Amino acid sequence: MKQWFLIICILLCVFVNEQDIHAESSSFQVAFVRNGDLWTKINREEQQLTKDGAVTNPKWSFDGTWLAYKKKDELWAYHMVTKKHFLLYKSSASNYQWSPVGNVLAFQYDGTLNIIDMSSKNKSVSNISVGIGNYSWSPDGKEFLASSIASIQPTGWTNVELYKIPIDSKKKIEHFYTLPTQSKDFFAIQTSQFKYSEDGMWIAFLAIPTASWSMDENRLCIIRTDGTNFMNLDAMILNDAWFKWAPTKNFLAYISGEGRMAIENKHLKVKVLPTMKSNSTYTPKGYVDWDFTWHNPSLITISRAKESEWSNNPSKRPLPSLYQIDTKSMQQNKITSPKSDYGDYRPEYISKERKLTWLRSNRQTTDMWLANKEGKQAKIFIQQIDTVPDYYEKRNWDEVIDIFQKYD
Repeated sequence: MKQWFLIICILLCVFVNEQDIHAESSSFQVAFVRNGDLWTKINREEQQLTKDGAVTNPKWSFDGTWLAYKKKDELWAYHMVTKKHFLLYKSSASNYQWSPVGNVLAFQYDGTLNIIDMSSKNKSVSNISVGIGNYSWSPDGKEFLASSIASIQPTGWTNVELYKIPIDSKKKIEHFYTLPTQSKDFFAIQTSQFKYSEDGMWIAFLAIPTASWSMDENRLCIIRTDGTNFMNLDAMILNDAWFKWAPTKNFLAYISGEGRMAIENKHLKVKVLPTMKSNSTYTPKGYVDWDFTWHNPSLITISRAKESEWSNNPSKRPLPSLYQIDTKSMQQNKITSPKSDYGDYRPEYISKERKLTWLRSNRQTTDMWLANKEGKQAKIFIQQIDTVPDYYEKRNWDEVIDIFQKYD
């Protein structure tokens, strides 16, 4: 009897643990693309939202009530409450971003920055500014930080200028900073989006040179939000997802390294501010690091592969597994071991649930996995998410998935 009682207790514990790890709560919801159509998974239930394909780049609003997406060249939004789709812009809208504090959607069209207030009945487009290269919302949602695009003159390239542009048209646009003039150490004709540190004191962005050059090298830059302490930090390839601020601390993690091939010279570094000391490197010799997520100011989960020379045969290129890195103790552990023809990409930590998600792909099929924060008790959470094409093994997974997390 004791043996049977023990067996039953063990089975119950396993069942409860699995339910706890894999049950989705209302604290996060997933938008994803399957066979070109937009889907969501909320509270364990999958729902197909479109049926005519050609959907890319789903993006949740700040409160998870709206979902913006592209369908061919058109900008659309889906309202989770009324379950209605709205065509917002017919032409080639790009770089759409939700306000961090309200249901206002900004986007660019041909150098023009525009907004749409989704609470308005007609959802009309309001022009904010022209001559925009890139932009981001400020943390309070009251203004944008935007960059100009440099132009070539007989005397050389003009400088890239940064501006603070208020959302209130009655307020004046303010010049914020002028990026350095072209030199052997710095060249930019535009910027990436801007990322604010958790306390709003620092801004990180990529300074981007001309098109072919930018495929191999861009400059990761940092500046204080008062326009001082500009730093030309390091070289990295053009990937906005490869530099991220830690939660609660001014620690900037990023994947450094020149060269467009992701299987060579890609190393995780962390810059601690405001100190001016050199950056710490965490990638072991013989490996490359890709997508990553912060758990807390000292723990990172990262997608890591063996370093290799380039091969035109995809089967000869290395595929990644997930590792966890404690930046304080310098301990590193491999936490996933996919089959030999699969790799683990795009880890994302769900802080409120203390769960870890990632995408497992063999370059043809892709599934979303869910596990506890250490990567244990892992199971497939969503099957058959579209696989994005690679550019020298670099992939933009944001084209097919977005996860919304609720915070108290």
